[in-house]
Amino acid sequence: MSAFNQRITRIKGLSEKRRLPRLGKIRLGIKKKSSKTGAEYPAEVPYFVVPDEVQKVYGDKPTEIDVMFPLDDIDAVFPVSYKYYGSGKGLKCNGDGEIAYCADEKTKEVIEKKCPCNLLEEGKCKQSGTLSVILQKINVGGVYQITTSSFNSIVDLASGIDYVKALIGRVAMVPLKLRRVATETHHEEKKQTHYTLQVVMDANIDAINQLRGDTIRVLEHTSRIALPEPINENPELDPVDIIVDEDVPAELGTEPVYIRAEEILTLQKLITQKNVEERKFLDFMGVDKLEHILADEYKKAEQALQNKKKAT
Repeated sequence: MSAFNQRITRIKGLSEKRRLPRLGKIRLGIKKKSSKTGAEYPAEVPYFVVPDEVQKVYGDKPTEIDVMFPLDDIDAVFPVSYKYYGSGKGLKCNGDGEIAYCADEKTKEVIEKKCPCNLLEEGKCKQSGTLSVILQKINVGGVYQITTSSFNSIVDLASGIDYVKALIGRVAMVPLKLRRVATETHHEEKKQTHYTLQVVMDANIDAINQLRGDTIRVLEHTSRIALPEPINENPELDPVDIIVDEDVPAELGTEPVYIRAEEILTLQKLITQKNVEERKFLDFMGVDKLEHILADEYKKAEQALQNKKKAT
């Protein structure tokens, strides 16, 4: 008998793997472009920016959507790390607060380095979390992904997931609500309102007990499922959503006017001359980059640097 007559239909370590498809991406803001100056700038919005199929159920500006997590592993449904993209499109460095894995610009090889580094202090590297959820009222055949770099959102989402798991014994396939919640923050004596993410359970004790009784079956059937990797593309290079005309609609707010290129260069020279730590200066100005300093704040920024004594 020929060995090739033996029927082989599975490969060990491969055939048992399962992976859900990515159905779409949900955003937390929009990117605007001035029709007058051509300048692009991000703008947070208080609602979820959702694909067309989600708008048909929840409207075009939902602040709450129904979700389920496909797995019970928080590291799979909500991976969080420090990410640095640089000026390119792809991810250049990924770290956990102790060790980072970076692409060497010269050799193109992946190297290990200490994390965090000066890139975090300079505002070039940021924490980032990607949430993968099933929208059960839209399509249960895959997941939608949401990316956030908000400290408060990352903490609140992880807290909500852990609380549900403590109540039921699992978080997989539990009906939940994902909300945008107005949160007041204070930075450098400036009060701002941001719209953070929270995941909550809307159920009474009877519903909780019923969900607990199904835990073993759910965990068994979801244990082999894998999720698509987050899309690691520089968010700064996302396409523009809105072209802002001269008369900006009231609901979009007023277009910010930032400092000019030559003013950025002047500030950079002063930072070097005065031996100022750029991250501390950016924190003082309440921005994450020099180019995000508003035009009417330039004199304040320049004067602060001029008055700084050079470190010895």
